[in-house]
Amino acid sequence: MTHAAPILAEFVCGLRGGDLPPAVVESARRHLLDTFGVAIRGRAHPSAAASLNAIASLDGAAGAVSVWGADRELAAGYAALGNGIAAHALDFDDTHTDSIVHGSAIIAPVAMALAQARNASGEDLVAAFVAGWEVAARVGLASRGTFHKRGFHTTSIAGVFGGAAAAARILGLSPGHTAHALGLAGSQASGINEYLSNSSSAKSMHTGWAAHAGIVAASLAQAGMTGPMSVFEGRDGLLRAYGLPEACDVSQLDAGLGTRWEATRVSIKPYPCCHFAHAFVDCVGALLDKGVAAADIVSLHCVVDEIEVGLICEPFAPKLRPATPYAAKFSLPFVLAARIADGRIGHRTFEQANLAREDLLALAARVTYRVAKPGETPFPRTFPGWVEARLADGRSLTERLDANVGHPDNPLPFDQVAAKFRDNVEEVLGEAGAARVIALVQALPATSPRELARALSGAANVSQLNRRKIP
Repeated sequence: MTHAAPILAEFVCGLRGGDLPPAVVESARRHLLDTFGVAIRGRAHPSAAASLNAIASLDGAAGAVSVWGADRELAAGYAALGNGIAAHALDFDDTHTDSIVHGSAIIAPVAMALAQARNASGEDLVAAFVAGWEVAARVGLASRGTFHKRGFHTTSIAGVFGGAAAAARILGLSPGHTAHALGLAGSQASGINEYLSNSSSAKSMHTGWAAHAGIVAASLAQAGMTGPMSVFEGRDGLLRAYGLPEACDVSQLDAGLGTRWEATRVSIKPYPCCHFAHAFVDCVGALLDKGVAAADIVSLHCVVDEIEVGLICEPFAPKLRPATPYAAKFSLPFVLAARIADGRIGHRTFEQANLAREDLLALAARVTYRVAKPGETPFPRTFPGWVEARLADGRSLTERLDANVGHPDNPLPFDQVAAKFRDNVEEVLGEAGAARVIALVQALPATSPRELARALSGAANVSQLNRRKIP
């Protein structure tokens, strides 16, 4: 039987930055820049700050790899751990919607850490980032959403393979060693969705740990340790252990390698909350643009996909009155109420004081939902929105958005991605520092990863950002 791991390994090792289509390189630039920005802002989140202190205290953590937005340097695996946590702490990082994978928060920390440590070229950095995405996305695609259905966090379950692939590419592993790295990554795939039960910071640990584990897997394989070639499709492989095998699609593991570029199919978030809620936010915005006011709204009925329901709608009673800022990011009623009342969704939306606002809670109480029927929406190809508003004057208005803003089918232009980056980092890097990073990323693959790493950590003033008390 032909196994996917060796096929993926051959692809990863054969990938050359100079051979990538221009659209793939441009996508890598956009998503690297976006990830750097959300990680630098995320550095001030209490969980990211606490994790960095803990990581720095571990034996063997000292090293010479930059921590983004901080004046610390750690060993490559530990820097990837810390940067991976920060990149996901605000739920502002990108998503490959078809596979439901937040891959850049794993792959960028791996590729940057090892590229800096080994003084790799910008071409190698881009190739490793793309290779990681091509592997991680396909693992998620093969699961067809069943990792989530079984209670696992698809991002970290699939993402660790992207981390291992990126690490193997930077380390220059052979196809055989890379296949073993993927096999070893399978024994480190982890992450359960129970983090939602108390809005814990475990979710951001998932991305950091997957990044760390990817480097460990590749390093162990380089040293001669072996992993199962049937890691994905075997009797006790990933798809059976973590997914629902009767619903999975094994063919997606290597479908279209080198011709269908999943790295170009990644959505950038305009709002710092669960991606499943974004298109619903824009549907409500469309109602407001038509002159609908908060006082006009009797009810908002949302059509939500079954997989989305478990994250942003259920259990429903706590979603109506989220207990913590992090819980609010995963509450469709709260997010829609904030968009109506405040006219926007931003970092300040999720401040503790807003959780007790009676105007928001009253609006949230008007939100209901039903589960979408199979095929009724394009999920998960996109994360769509569908809102039916009943108004006090008796009218009913419906808004649908099938392609969420920031999705490749409804993309944010580069200048908006750069504006998001500047908003995230200027209090840490300053205006000139932000401009420097943007220029270096735009110059990839000509940019040296070490020069880029210095720009990401230079002139850091994290204490100033901490005073904003990011929730």
